[in-house]
Amino acid sequence: MAIFGTVATLETQGCNKKYGKVFEFLKNHDLAAEFAGMNPGDKKTVVIDDNNKAIFQVYNTKVHALARLEGHRKFADVQYIFEGQEIIGCTDIKNISETPDYNEEKDIFFINANKQLSHLVLSAGEAAILEPSDLHAPCMMIGEQKVAKKIVFKVKL
Repeated sequence: MAIFGTVATLETQGCNKKYGKVFEFLKNHDLAAEFAGMNPGDKKTVVIDDNNKAIFQVYNTKVHALARLEGHRKFADVQYIFEGQEIIGCTDIKNISETPDYNEEKDIFFINANKQLSHLVLSAGEAAILEPSDLHAPCMMIGEQKVAKKIVFKVKL
């Protein structure tokens, strides 16, 4: 299941070997400068190296009923909240019996999130590591809809 917490906690939990480039980027990159001028609905990608990229996103959190589970096969996600907070619903891929349509080019498939999900609450400075076995429904609101700024790191497996 997903691993989550502050970046410092994730580094000390032994996640540094596979996700070290992500932690290095978070510590050494001017994240505020990347988000400067971005508005809800905006996205931009920064290529870190051949195996890692960072997708900067600004969005309005959404109601739980609109959540869709997504999954990946070739990449793990590290979802880092820069500003705001959200709930990410999670379940193990073993809990799903559907065979979803897979978009190989984008490495993504979607399933309606009508399953019982565990909820991760992430606030600014926290991240979740989501492996291919961790289906996830991100961007869900806490209380009322608010703007959030997040970086989704794609880490090639």
